[in-house]
Amino acid sequence: MNTHVVSRFPIEVPSALTAYAGPFSLSCAGEAAAHDPDLGAWPVQSSILLGRFRRFGEATACALRRGRQGGIRADLLPGFTPSLLIITDGQQRLCLAGRITPTGLIWCEPVATDREAWHVVQEACRLRAQAMAALDRDDHAEAQALRFRAAALDGRLVHSCWRKAAAGLCGGGHVLDLGTDETVDRVSTDCWLSTALAGGGAHA
Repeated sequence: MNTHVVSRFPIEVPSALTAYAGPFSLSCAGEAAAHDPDLGAWPVQSSILLGRFRRFGEATACALRRGRQGGIRADLLPGFTPSLLIITDGQQRLCLAGRITPTGLIWCEPVATDREAWHVVQEACRLRAQAMAALDRDDHAEAQALRFRAAALDGRLVHSCWRKAAAGLCGGGHVLDLGTDETVDRVSTDCWLSTALAGGGAHA
């Protein structure tokens, strides 16, 4: 079967969804280091409020700016390591989250169903257990990497009323059968781009 990936560009969030959902809050989640003269240092989950916005689009635009290299000032909280940018609505429901990477912000693909959310929670718990084991071995770098992977999974747990809009904003693509012009699969932005940049093809 001959297939081709067609990109799915960001969509506009329905105005009916955002009309009474604000204000929208943009926060940065990450870790700070706590110190004790007797106990030493240990990581503490921390969150910094970056701003509140009347419109959802303003929050996402600010998140994209903040997600660039140097977008989170180190002097906001000494010793703070950013992990996620999180957008919530006026009822504190998760609308969208994105991982902060050296190349910029990558939106977390939202879960599609409650069943998928359950599996994501289980995987996040498994990663945090592995992080605790790594910490017991004094492998602090590995422990933090595992905790940040778990946090990225948490970022997929978008509230059910925001899942469809968030999925559209996350991009991605449809895999089309060129013979029938029908969608035969769906591929995430991360998977599609990483495969393309490596010179391969996700589907053939």
